[in-house]
Amino acid sequence: MTAIKIAESLGRMFYLVSPSRHFFVTQDEVEPYVSDATIWFLFFIAAELIYFSIADKRKGLKRHDGKWDQGKYRMNDMIGSLGAGSVQQMSRFFLGSLQMVTYNYIWDNYRLPGLAFETFHLPTWVGCFLATDFMYYWFHRAAHEVNLFWAGHSVHHSSEYYNATTALRQSLAQTYTSFVFNLPLAFVFSPAQFAVHTQLNLLFQFWIHTEIVPRMGWLEYIINTPSAHRVHHGRNPYCIDKNYAGTLIIWDRMFGTYADERIYPDVVATKEEEEPVAYGLTHPINTFDPVAIQLGHFQHIWNMLWITPGLANKFKVVFYGPGWHPGTPRTGLLSEIPDVDLKNPPKKYDPVLPRKFNYYIAAHFAIVMVVGSALLGELYKILPLHYTQAICVAFLVSLVSLAKIMDAKEYGLKIELARTLTFFLLAEFVARSGFYKQTYWQRRGTLCVADTFFVSTLFIGWNIYKLGSTWATVVPTLSKKGQDVKDKIKTN
Repeated sequence: MTAIKIAESLGRMFYLVSPSRHFFVTQDEVEPYVSDATIWFLFFIAAELIYFSIADKRKGLKRHDGKWDQGKYRMNDMIGSLGAGSVQQMSRFFLGSLQMVTYNYIWDNYRLPGLAFETFHLPTWVGCFLATDFMYYWFHRAAHEVNLFWAGHSVHHSSEYYNATTALRQSLAQTYTSFVFNLPLAFVFSPAQFAVHTQLNLLFQFWIHTEIVPRMGWLEYIINTPSAHRVHHGRNPYCIDKNYAGTLIIWDRMFGTYADERIYPDVVATKEEEEPVAYGLTHPINTFDPVAIQLGHFQHIWNMLWITPGLANKFKVVFYGPGWHPGTPRTGLLSEIPDVDLKNPPKKYDPVLPRKFNYYIAAHFAIVMVVGSALLGELYKILPLHYTQAICVAFLVSLVSLAKIMDAKEYGLKIELARTLTFFLLAEFVARSGFYKQTYWQRRGTLCVADTFFVSTLFIGWNIYKLGSTWATVVPTLSKKGQDVKDKIKTN
């Protein structure tokens, strides 16, 4: 890759591109910018980890113990975020892509007459950029103000940390709700132009997920910045339903949803008025299980439907705000948002495990991510669909099993034992049965995988035998969100 190509690839992360070089006539010509940016995702994550490893006596990497400057990165949360993003990406092998199918249908049949995109026009390119970002603002706002949409979007907010891996914590359900907001653009802008800008808009939002970058002066009035987006991810009452911007913060300033990060002396006049941001959901999910992360709020909605009286109220449970309950405004009451104790920050969910299990989890997650990255990169192009789907299922099973250990579940090791033993037997079968034709080196690789899972089975089995149900140091306490809302309904 030449220096120019590298610079161009990096520029896409900040929407710093040449419009003429990012213009295409057909959608097939558009490059997969998001997939190609994987190397930059890893680079920024590594850069943050290096920073926190060096700066301020490694406080950012220490377990959170009630201090604002500690607990910026933890392995379990990183796995939860990267796992959620991988599950979202793999969902396309089962559900397809509704967005571009419907977008192309409208463009082919109902686009406004007289539109032509065979040649480059800068005003049209800029217009598509503004329109895409404008529609993203309204989708993002709806994702916070409509409970059904929040069920998908809450996945992205479920981390109690704010770093580069949080940007990759994406929802599979959101993919199949957000597309409707972009369909009006199909009457005007070609699928190729839209495919360019929707990818660049998404890439821009990656780098703003960091606590390292301070406020950016006059740019705070124009673009979405790390400071503005930190507010958006906060659970402090002043952060709720603020700063929905994708690329341009001007939409929030225009429609009254902007809030400054309360930093001294840039924003507030005295140190006493400063209010650090506490990240995550107002009712933390307290798990690293990818299924619970992706579907937890849907279960919450289902539970609320059962206990909320009246058909009209049940409708509101789904289509009003996530904070609504009978007797409150459409988006709920801000006064019901728990205050953040500035002297005693909320303690982050981080079960303590014996060190050997942390090493084990790290090793197996590395294996899982290598397989997942290979599948999402090139492997899916040469494998039959049912093989691809089988690998995706194995990927999800692995994430769930590792999550049960990270959550310090009493039965976590037993589930992991079942996984490693099953994968060992499958790998042995594939390598020795001739069911799947392999070259010599492919067979040796499969046997190496079998050996890995055999050793893992012995390790887990021995620890179950020696430690039993007392293997974990801490058993987590689950959130009481459902009970909180149920109590509110009973009192109204």
